Amino acid sequence: MDKQSSQERPIESKNDGFSMELRLLPHDVLCHILSRLSIKDVLRMSTLSRPWRQLGICHPDLVFTEETFFGSSNTINPSASMTAEFITRVDNVLRPLWATAGTTTTLDKFVIKFKLRRKHKYHIDRWITFATMSRAKLIALDFIMRESGPSFEHYKYIVPLCNLSGPSGSCVKSLDLGYMCLKLHPSFCGIMNLKNLTLSTVSIDRVDLQCLLLSCALLESLSIEWCSLSSLCVQQELCQLQYLRVHGCDLEMIELHAPNLTRFEFDDDLRQIMLTKSWKLSEATFVSNRRALPPYDYDLDLLFYELAPALPLLHELFVLLNVDQVLMFSNTQTSFINLRHLNVNLDIFFDPLDTSWVMGLVYLLELSPVLEGLELHIDGGSFCRRNQTMVSAAEGPLLRHLRRVYISGFSDVLGLPELALYILGNATVLERMIVDPVVRMKYDLRTDYFYPSTNFGSNKEFVVPPGPTTKENMFWITKKRMFAKQHLETEEFRHIVTVL
Repeated sequence: MDKQSSQERPIESKNDGFSMELRLLPHDVLCHILSRLSIKDVLRMSTLSRPWRQLGICHPDLVFTEETFFGSSNTINPSASMTAEFITRVDNVLRPLWATAGTTTTLDKFVIKFKLRRKHKYHIDRWITFATMSRAKLIALDFIMRESGPSFEHYKYIVPLCNLSGPSGSCVKSLDLGYMCLKLHPSFCGIMNLKNLTLSTVSIDRVDLQCLLLSCALLESLSIEWCSLSSLCVQQELCQLQYLRVHGCDLEMIELHAPNLTRFEFDDDLRQIMLTKSWKLSEATFVSNRRALPPYDYDLDLLFYELAPALPLLHELFVLLNVDQVLMFSNTQTSFINLRHLNVNLDIFFDPLDTSWVMGLVYLLELSPVLEGLELHIDGGSFCRRNQTMVSAAEGPLLRHLRRVYISGFSDVLGLPELALYILGNATVLERMIVDPVVRMKYDLRTDYFYPSTNFGSNKEFVVPPGPTTKENMFWITKKRMFAKQHLETEEFRHIVTVL
């Protein structure tokens, strides 16, 4: 018995020493140790180690998702017991931290992503209070809802924005909200230091949205996705706004006065653009959500008739279209007089029957008289094994400023080699054309995925991204590479063309 006791004493002493040493470490050192771990590792450690749990040291990034607690994020409709378990686990993590909230607890991120509803308001309100008391810089609440429509609106949680306004929310710089309602209370006085705002599938009327934007004087980035709004009009200046994204909102018009706006992303759910005084706007991205529809089911008048005059100082333009939509460029009379770099991501769902679609791109190049860089990324288009002797350059005007061209997904699809030969024969100052047989675009109609080679238009050395390694892919890539070399790497263009 004495022998057993003597063996236990050193172990107990060792544990006490470990606990004491841990408590003696400065608070910022303990926080730094935690910051090097993932939130899942921290939760495991707090379960196994009583000293860590008792210290109540807070990880700077509290990210609570289905994957955090249950190891997956594929549950479409979690059960009531699973939702209750999620709430309990979040509360268990936060409970020992409440005592230090507002004193030593400081958060960089506070994220809740789970299918929660208005009936969980008590818990969500407490979590938001904890985040603001802990001076969280980023607060993200995404209460995923698969259903949509008016009948589901009463399920959405209503955000108490007043808890984020005034001194209580003075540390919040980024706010991401998804699947909820926003209704401004008369006492709402703005989120004074907010710089980034993202609203995704958020129910808010245009008056409240206008008041929200005007009350955030430092707002630099605004993203609005899948929100039911008829228009977005703010007459007063948004002086600090630099980035604007509007996606899936079915807006009739957007009218903003943003003198420092530099980047604008939108889609064909927007009908009219009025961005007055945005003289610094140099980069725009357009995504066609209707590119999978038949040609007669979409109308791109905005892009092809109003985009150029609405954005006169545009230097970079990214567009995601299909081959039928490209043809519409031949109908417009306006020009992109300042455009320097053009990136076209092009869906080819079925191999075109002729080369007529190429004239749309030829005309687009003509509408951009000072264009220097062109990227064309093709998704689709099989190796057709057609009669290769029929390949000839498309006709069009001279391109007097085009210096760099990069084409990915190159194949013998009708029109593509003809376009490449046209550029080679008509770009009078062309320095380099890179032809890549690998398809770099991601085939996914639900996303606005772009493949830009970010360093292609710069003076840096172009880095070739890795390609597929499967034998099947390599077989077709080899055939496409041989086709490109045969028709483009001729003696006349050998010093310009590089086939990857």
